[in-house]
Amino acid sequence: MTAWMVMAMLLIGCEQAPESARSLIARTPASVMYQQARTAIEEEGISHIVWGTTPFVSGPTPISEQFQPTVDLVSQRLGIPMSVRAGDNYEHVETMLLAGEIDIAIMSPYAYVQAKSKDPGIRVFGSPISNGTETYGAYILTKEDSGVEALSDLRNKPFGFVSSRSTSGWLYPASRLLDEGIDPTKDVKGAFYGNHGRVIAAIASGEVVAGATYDSALIQGRGEIDGARELRVIARTRRIPRDAYVVRSGFPVEALLGLSKALSSVSNRTAEGRVALAPLIDINGFVRADDSMYKPVREIEDKVQSLLGAGGGLLPIVVPSEDGGVDETGDSEPTAVE
Repeated sequence: MTAWMVMAMLLIGCEQAPESARSLIARTPASVMYQQARTAIEEEGISHIVWGTTPFVSGPTPISEQFQPTVDLVSQRLGIPMSVRAGDNYEHVETMLLAGEIDIAIMSPYAYVQAKSKDPGIRVFGSPISNGTETYGAYILTKEDSGVEALSDLRNKPFGFVSSRSTSGWLYPASRLLDEGIDPTKDVKGAFYGNHGRVIAAIASGEVVAGATYDSALIQGRGEIDGARELRVIARTRRIPRDAYVVRSGFPVEALLGLSKALSSVSNRTAEGRVALAPLIDINGFVRADDSMYKPVREIEDKVQSLLGAGGGLLPIVVPSEDGGVDETGDSEPTAVE
């Protein structure tokens, strides 16, 4: 049995025994894994790999351009041309992945969990490290002078969420509110704003009394959004696993070890890695990942769905963007697409 067949069999079972695959990766030279991945990809007739990501932040540099330097390094390792395509929102990225229009998707944890439930054939192969950790935190914020001191003060108040696919802008904050006996579909006047910047701006302007976001978005917002420096944290959620880097169903499984190795080789420990990661603000590098990493997200989803189902509430309304469009981009960060 050839080495690549052994690695493929281990990878297929990595959700049950991820350490076996990881130990094999550690023993196999990178050049061998890259060649095996390249061969598997070429044998499938794939001449170009397309990555998809969500425009989860606004700014002068398109999100596709922010990720392209990292993708270029992965491309160099494998010897396969690659490009980045920005979706309109998380639902669009999910649609493209499930339809096979893109080969790889950078997805928020909750978006991945939802997509995996629709197509078990999609597979996680990597996840970012940001600020030195493989997890991140979600916050519930309010203005310094709002008079809100505890979550119980938010009843019947306007509240800003991000998207129904957002992990830190909906799922985990909804769970945190439920912990306090507050139904996020009935006990607050919730609204989906589409991205973290809009939520932070809505809190800072007083349009909502409180809202949900994640740690890096708050740091970025305090430097770019008027009034964001006057926001304070009134509650934190559980830690969240970072984004899932996912291949479409049918992507050659024999290529996943090499793809994972190539991505994890991009690190701020090297000069070329620092240059590639610079547009992504605080991503330090990447780690190999598998489906088991997102078990906590499924547990939170089950909890939220069961409690909300019992309460009979409806999801928050969607607030259109200034141009009249529905800007429900979900949850990700430039540092780790969360």
